[in-house]
Amino acid sequence: MKVELPYKFNVKTLIESGRTTQLALDEVRVWLTTTSLPELQDEFIALFLLSCRNNISNTRNAIQAYFKIKQEAPEIFSERDVDGDELKKATSVVACCSIRADTKNKTDIHFFKLVDSDYRNFSLASTLKLACMLVDVSQRYDPPSGMIVVLDMEQAGLMHLTCLKIGMVKTYMDFIQQAIPLKIQAIHILNTSFAVDKAIAVARMFMKSDLMGIVKTHLPGIDMQEFYKKYVPSGCLPVDCGGDLPSIKELNKKTIEQFRNLKEFYKMEEKLRTLNLYDA
Repeated sequence: MKVELPYKFNVKTLIESGRTTQLALDEVRVWLTTTSLPELQDEFIALFLLSCRNNISNTRNAIQAYFKIKQEAPEIFSERDVDGDELKKATSVVACCSIRADTKNKTDIHFFKLVDSDYRNFSLASTLKLACMLVDVSQRYDPPSGMIVVLDMEQAGLMHLTCLKIGMVKTYMDFIQQAIPLKIQAIHILNTSFAVDKAIAVARMFMKSDLMGIVKTHLPGIDMQEFYKKYVPSGCLPVDCGGDLPSIKELNKKTIEQFRNLKEFYKMEEKLRTLNLYDA
């Protein structure tokens, strides 16, 4: 049985533009027949080829890790109904959006802002779930070659540290380093504090040197004009942090609609994973 995910792009376009090759797709498809993984459509395979810069060995490893890690952590990767109680609450605590920053090089900015300072309303699992869902928003129509993550932690306090779960942090770090089908180019953390530094220290326990090297922290009161010049253009950030885009509240509303439009996609992706016979 083959599950076809409703992507809005065609793999032929990626091949014609030189972003991947038919040969690479065929190599991965042949390899899949030797595994207990489900049959995968070309668009799904292509996302991993893009994220792995068309390295076949790395692509194989990433696909295997994708299914294994997602199977073992349904609290992060399953039940992604934005109109359900869990995610309704999560989207009122953490606002997020995906912005295409560079059309030519196809780089997306994933912006997250903690908008509710009450730690009792924060859920790590739900927040990580939103982050993974946003990847699907970026990839559905025109897959980016990479993404830059910007986190605004202005509302974070010491009590948020009590919300951290070591096992969940490790799982997510494993996923973004081994299995996420989208290349992370940089992570910028704005408005850091003692509490945020402690949270980062927990995450660093599970980071490899490659990921550590792209994480940059920024104290409150930095020169945002300099930030725009060096890291992320002001046209790709909300007005909340001095950017040119609408407020993160408005952008978050749009993101919720994008999540809503992907409901069927999320259901089918979870169904695809039930076909996986991989035994850890």
